[in-house]
Amino acid sequence: MTKCRIRFEKTGRAKYISHLDLMRTFQHAFIRSGIRIKHTEGFNPHPYISMALPLQLGCESLCEVLDIQIEDDMRPDTIPEKLNPWLPEGIRAISAALPVNKVGLLKYVRCSVTLIYDDGKASERRGAVLELFGRDKLVITKKTKRGVGELDLAPYVSELSVEVKSETELELTALVSAVEPTVNPSNLLDAIKQNAAELEPDFARFLRLEVYDGDRKVFR
Repeated sequence: MTKCRIRFEKTGRAKYISHLDLMRTFQHAFIRSGIRIKHTEGFNPHPYISMALPLQLGCESLCEVLDIQIEDDMRPDTIPEKLNPWLPEGIRAISAALPVNKVGLLKYVRCSVTLIYDDGKASERRGAVLELFGRDKLVITKKTKRGVGELDLAPYVSELSVEVKSETELELTALVSAVEPTVNPSNLLDAIKQNAAELEPDFARFLRLEVYDGDRKVFR
């Protein structure tokens, strides 16, 4: 029995696949690829598959983490080659290896939000966006499992930058808290909508770039 950690991408149209459907997608792909996954015992066995940080629907990612236990005596680094032919467009296993960190050590996510302005004046808003996220306090209303509450984003957002990509696009990149609290890329857009409506874009794209442990080292 071997524990294995798979890093994978979820991009393009695959960003609209829900978390539960994504889990089913991987379960089917493992079966079709011939990779034998350990299952629970009992009348209705389930495979030992878990994702470290479920991705928000509509967000793309280059750094998703999937943990499995394989029953085959196989090298983990051979898994992507076996698995990828059976995964749908937009989902691709990048690497597989023995886990280094415990899941509980995952602490930060680097993400980007592309702000799209149809009026072609993106560059004129860059300074104001930087000023907004430079405030000592930046409160948003956020839905949680317990209901709707307020969260001050300021302590949980760092290393923020805003780059002009074109006359219609600004790319906001930041390191955010992954757990306790969980800050999703969409929360950065919420901060704009709720605190500076004049900076609200016509459209936005969200992307996870990397995940880190508490020492801000890449989570493996």
